[in-house]
Amino acid sequence: MLLALTALILGLWQPLVKNSAIAQESITILTARKDSLYYQAATELATSLKDSKFTLDVRESPGSFHNLKQIGSGRADLAFAQRDVLTFLQSLSDESLARLADNVKVFAPVSNEDVHVIVNSAAKIDKFTDLAGKNVGVGPENSGTYVSAILLYQLHDLDVTQENLVTTEVADAIAQVRTGELDAAFYTAGMGAPLLKSISAQQGTNLKLLPINVQSLKPEAIFPKIKSPLYLPAIVPANTYPWQKQAVNTAATFSALFVNRSMEPQKVYDLAKAAYAKSAVLKSQDPFWQLFSLAQAKNGAYARLDYHDGVKKLF
Repeated sequence: MLLALTALILGLWQPLVKNSAIAQESITILTARKDSLYYQAATELATSLKDSKFTLDVRESPGSFHNLKQIGSGRADLAFAQRDVLTFLQSLSDESLARLADNVKVFAPVSNEDVHVIVNSAAKIDKFTDLAGKNVGVGPENSGTYVSAILLYQLHDLDVTQENLVTTEVADAIAQVRTGELDAAFYTAGMGAPLLKSISAQQGTNLKLLPINVQSLKPEAIFPKIKSPLYLPAIVPANTYPWQKQAVNTAATFSALFVNRSMEPQKVYDLAKAAYAKSAVLKSQDPFWQLFSLAQAKNGAYARLDYHDGVKKLF
């Protein structure tokens, strides 16, 4: 009788154990297109958190601008986005969008991203202001690439309302630069971006990267409340891409994970504790996670970011 009762209890208990393992807290994370670094990074993070109480619901999206609007409105828990896109959102005269920006807090800096301006060498474009009047691909409207292009046009005193800016997928825009249908195309991405590496030296014989002189830019004239540099100077070393034979100066921003300010601080603390604990593993798997660590988040310019209270508690 005792053995039968024990067996019955164990039989009832085992399904409960299985259910408790399944009963993780779901966190929605917005990325970009499925072939993007953001989507890949989110799946890596989701895998690393499988032994935590959180499970990530990885979702494709149009890009950084869309992601921050969704975070600001509370329609997602986490999202990847470029930092310059948040500055852009904060600066808009549309009060409803500005309010959304107020709801966005930093969860973690993640990766450096460089502004690539790919130019057809026959277009006679040698400096940024030569883009005036040219046909230029600036990425999809909700993307970080689009926002970087708009901001850099403004910082170079070019009126975007008077320019020939084409909103299309980056891969399509670069293909059109190669054929001469477009004169140039923007692409904000980590250095060594696979899309640009996939263009062979032969395919890219008429391509070059346009230099950007960050030191000459005055972002405070447009964003008087800015607390840290909008863009940092960076160098794309020679031969980073098969068709790029010379080193080129450019502008760099960084991507981060963002969270809604209203998310319960203890929940954010628990999620941050679990995620930051995986930083070494993530870095070893993918250089995209180069900025993701507690030490990095608490030092230098990153220490001045507007972190969520739950993350501050972890610090």
